[in-house]
Amino acid sequence: MAPSSSTLSRTASCWPTTASASSCRQTPRASTAADAHGARSDSEDQSLETPARLATARDVWGGILNGARFILGRVTSRAIRCGTLFDGTGAGPLRDALVVVQDGRIASVGPAATTPVPAGAATLDLTNRFVMPGLVDCHSHASIVPGLGDQLGQLCRSPVPQALAATANLRTDLASGTTTMRVMGEEHFLDLDVRAAVEAGIVVGPRLLVAGRGLAASNGHGRALASYDGVDEVRRGARENLRRGANHVKIFVTGGVSSPGAMSTSSAYAREEIRAAVEEAERAGTYAAAHAHGGAGLRLAVEEGVATIEHGALAGDEDIALMIERRAWLVCTFGIFMHPTGIEQGDGQRATIMDKVRWARRVVDENFPRHLASGVRFACGTDSMHGLMAFELQTLVRLGVKPADALLAGTRWGAEACRVDGEVGTIAAGKRADLIAIDGDPLKDIKAMARVTLVMKDGVTYEGAVGRSGR
Repeated sequence: MAPSSSTLSRTASCWPTTASASSCRQTPRASTAADAHGARSDSEDQSLETPARLATARDVWGGILNGARFILGRVTSRAIRCGTLFDGTGAGPLRDALVVVQDGRIASVGPAATTPVPAGAATLDLTNRFVMPGLVDCHSHASIVPGLGDQLGQLCRSPVPQALAATANLRTDLASGTTTMRVMGEEHFLDLDVRAAVEAGIVVGPRLLVAGRGLAASNGHGRALASYDGVDEVRRGARENLRRGANHVKIFVTGGVSSPGAMSTSSAYAREEIRAAVEEAERAGTYAAAHAHGGAGLRLAVEEGVATIEHGALAGDEDIALMIERRAWLVCTFGIFMHPTGIEQGDGQRATIMDKVRWARRVVDENFPRHLASGVRFACGTDSMHGLMAFELQTLVRLGVKPADALLAGTRWGAEACRVDGEVGTIAAGKRADLIAIDGDPLKDIKAMARVTLVMKDGVTYEGAVGRSGR
């Protein structure tokens, strides 16, 4: 699915040009302690919308990068020798491939024996690695750690603890191979400042697509510091997020697995309220995403034009059939309720929540092998299980998805679901130079996805992410 021009223009504010991106980073030189602690160049103002936004980012983020383990390297031109290249375009894996990066974008891709190397290009030897596009995490929250419990309580903290948590989480995400992340709701509009800080080079993390504050009903799942009831309030909430620079609109339709009261398949919102969120998003040239696990609530969201269904853990065959008919995306988020460090660790002592967790696990194991083979378009996200995109891909394979399709769900299909596939998701000429190196072959053993040895985002390499170099 090619992105529309309106989608690309909508994302332009959060994706600086190569020139502005490079102005935020120091030129290559010997690394110092300042580098590891978030040093910035004097010209970084160019990458932000306003001086006020930059001041906010500096005030909140400056000096909190203690312990960053990355060594950043940026060169104008680079030739990357790949042992095996999975480019995400649908072509088969290519042995002994060459990827040429110029000014933060892919210049050319092909067999190493026949692809020209530009004069003066630096070389990067990944001949003992499996190279693939950077991962696209379609659903996360920058400041939440589910294993700590009470996710809504975490959202309700003051901005500084949230900022500190987000800094550590985003570093973990990038280290695990995620180069693009869609943030699906934060309080204090924290995600907009986080996005600005990442763009400015103040914070190390994935490229962010943000929702601002999620739209939740006063009696619904997802309500933290604010709620929106009625068509007018939903419109106001959506417009405020979009005015502040959100990339998309997020609305909580059904209950959640981690909420003890709300039903996971009924809708907290009336049809007209959901439609209002969709209309406001579309009027701004973007789309609405809905938290919806299944049943009448999920179908209502799809009928009213929601583009991506988040979670869908309790979806039935009727729900999936409607999604196929309306071409809605299913964003799978397995880890938060399946991984032992998710809800089970954070809220395992709450019987009503654990009953829902076990229910969701049973339904997914029973239904998703059928759903994922049905033709529904799907991608995946961690839902704040930072650093665990590999688990999402492993779960897809366990549920019957071919390893190659699991890799596509974590790359190209994720970019398509987020409507940014014109920029990321494949290793192809003209795309942003986002790629990762894997120790092993995930097409043969999907568990290899947990062994990321090098991450490149916009042509910048982040080494030492998992304790060893990819060179």
